[in-house]
Amino acid sequence: MSQSAYLSNYEQTQSYSSLSYFDFEQHSKEWQQVISTHSFNHKLSVFLPFCDTEIVRNHLNEVTAGNYYQGSLLLSSILDPNFLTNVIRSETHQFLLHSIDTHLDSDNVITIDQKGKLIFSLTKSTYESFGIVAEHGQNKQDRLRQKYIVIVDLHDRKLVPNSKKYDRLKSCIENTFTDPIKIVATFVDKVSGESKDIPWPSTVTTTMQKKSMDMKMDSLNYIHIPTLDELRIPLTTKPDTTWQYNTLKSLEWVGLANIKANRITANDRPESFVSVYNPPTSASIGSGVLIQWIGLIHPLFIHHIMISIKKILVTKKEDMKWVSLSTWGYRDSPFTWESQQHYYFTNGENDYTFLLLSPTESTTKQVPTISYQMYGSDHIQK
Repeated sequence: MSQSAYLSNYEQTQSYSSLSYFDFEQHSKEWQQVISTHSFNHKLSVFLPFCDTEIVRNHLNEVTAGNYYQGSLLLSSILDPNFLTNVIRSETHQFLLHSIDTHLDSDNVITIDQKGKLIFSLTKSTYESFGIVAEHGQNKQDRLRQKYIVIVDLHDRKLVPNSKKYDRLKSCIENTFTDPIKIVATFVDKVSGESKDIPWPSTVTTTMQKKSMDMKMDSLNYIHIPTLDELRIPLTTKPDTTWQYNTLKSLEWVGLANIKANRITANDRPESFVSVYNPPTSASIGSGVLIQWIGLIHPLFIHHIMISIKKILVTKKEDMKWVSLSTWGYRDSPFTWESQQHYYFTNGENDYTFLLLSPTESTTKQVPTISYQMYGSDHIQK
């Protein structure tokens, strides 16, 4: 039954996205920009069709996501002089922090991104008692929810103990955020992307739990795997609406694979009232490997995985044909792609997927790449 049958005045909620098609090497800045500016990721998934676990272990055995931390702290503890200097302002590492168990549209949410920006998304009552003004005021969506965005640059070298700026910030935080807040955090090497132990202030260490982001690998056997041949058009050609439609259908299949849905198995025959999904017409029956990581996943690690799966694809291009990489952002992040503000509204979606197509005989070095960014139902234009 369609929604219009029981909601006669129903207006479908819009969801915003961006779809691009380019060469992996020639336009590497395209995919690098998508990954590097999306700070807060809670899940990463890779699907390798017509592949086995031995191939994956040979290529990814030494690639580790490392650890992240989950616990609670008094927000004022991040202003500890040693922590500020050695962690947040580290020249060799990047620090990320995101509050959890808070709803973006109605609660206070706090993050620290990889550029050292301390971002507060505050309710009206908290903002009025906080004491630091929102520099850019409110946009329409802020006013609708009575929220305020306050941003403090923790990399500002003038923000030092006994300075007016530092003392004011510390006073505002201590007087407003008197209770510990739940957070996740990570600290990674800028070059290798490897996570490191965080030297927390002494008041924090007992409240933090280190969690491992182990690689989880599953074999998906006897499934319909699309060839994606219809997506393989010349890179100089402007994609038309038919190509866009086929791409979205292919991305739908990737989404089903990521959740290991029964709909993609070769022997699945559901009744039409249970599911109207049909597998792609250009599909073969085979097996694939699904790899997943869960935690606070830094963009640098995702960048390394992107390079690794491209190498696997080029090595196994005769059999594999394509690979996918999908990333899910934290639903309650005040900003998603760098300065791109968003709200939760109906789903908080801020995710992206890449499809890498294997080189063909005519384009031996080119790896056609499809980028699909999902901005969610409350995408705030810059």
